Amino acid sequence: MLDTLSRNIIYGNTYCSLEHTGTDTLATITVLACKQHKGELTLVDKTKASTISDVRASFSKLRYAHLVINNNQVLQKTIENVNSLSDQVLLNQTFSDIDLDVFYYEVIRSKEKAFVYICRKSYVEELIKEYESQSIFITHWSLGHTPIVSLLPFLKDTSHIQTPTTTLELKEGEITSIDHMASESYSNETYDVAGLQIDGEHINGLGSIIKTIAGIDEKHVSNNFETKEKERQSYFKQHRLFAIGLPLAIAVLFVIFLVNFLFYSHYYDEVAVLQEIGSTNTLQKKLLVKKDSIVNQKQKLFEDVIASASSSASYFIDEVIQEMPETILLEGLQYHPLQKKIRKNKVVEVEENMIVITGETSENSDLSSWISSLENLEFTDSVSIDNLEEKGRNIRFSIAILIKA
Repeated sequence: MLDTLSRNIIYGNTYCSLEHTGTDTLATITVLACKQHKGELTLVDKTKASTISDVRASFSKLRYAHLVINNNQVLQKTIENVNSLSDQVLLNQTFSDIDLDVFYYEVIRSKEKAFVYICRKSYVEELIKEYESQSIFITHWSLGHTPIVSLLPFLKDTSHIQTPTTTLELKEGEITSIDHMASESYSNETYDVAGLQIDGEHINGLGSIIKTIAGIDEKHVSNNFETKEKERQSYFKQHRLFAIGLPLAIAVLFVIFLVNFLFYSHYYDEVAVLQEIGSTNTLQKKLLVKKDSIVNQKQKLFEDVIASASSSASYFIDEVIQEMPETILLEGLQYHPLQKKIRKNKVVEVEENMIVITGETSENSDLSSWISSLENLEFTDSVSIDNLEEKGRNIRFSIAILIKA
């Protein structure tokens, strides 16, 4: 699945073959384009052109293609393939003293015969450069009718294939002979290739497309330019990945910058709100400090009063005040609070072992934390909230602390 995805990203799903036939003075380029979808090929376009620039004009979006050289620049000979001779032996027997530094070759093998094609490297490379000048990259190339080998598994019931210049005899899914004929004798037959109807004029191109997708049949076809082809395919992949990756990288960077800008704007607004809250808290803190100073004065007076009655009361109150957060404004603290108002000629009634605290706070969490701290004091028996109500942005409270007997 990953290989298919990678292939689709690099090559797309449209494949094209360019077959050069005819002569130098009367050249023809047969173009075949197929589209692959869910493992099936469908014909997209088939046409002819006289020059490479005409191909570019007809297929403006064409990026790469399989080149088939099947014109007078390609020489072909047939030889008996006794004992499965090596490529070198076949070449020496068909084209004696051939210089492989000068020529490309491609060989089709069957059980009894071998069909050898050769073409000058300079001619092939010149065609490739001409296509590149038109921004058409040649990733694969074939000589003569070697691409038809890729179609043989689908043509087992076919006895022959006729192209405009050649008749190929088939037997048991192999090529038994390749005979050249005059173009006047050509009859435009149609062949069924796995449900795809293709005529003899384009069957070689279809074979090259199948070869591009499935790879070379190394058992029946061999050549001396496979390494060169792989180098070009690797270069094409790098070129395509760069062409695709650069815009993608720019798009990713743009998205990152956009997201970063949105986060920056969001947190900038959040910081502005926090700064405003911080300013408000600073002002409230100053007020709380001022009130705390007043409370401390009253506390001192209170401690002086109760010191004469009980030294433990000072300890209790001191521990309670030490745990108080700065966000709490203390309004009152009563040790042994009155049960009833003092009346003339009446006994003064107080709640023993009880401390009642009243005040305000701007932070509910600090109040909860303080109550938890009061509950953990060693002299505390229980802590209860007698009253809790909102006053503007602050919360008024009344806490009762029961001291252990």
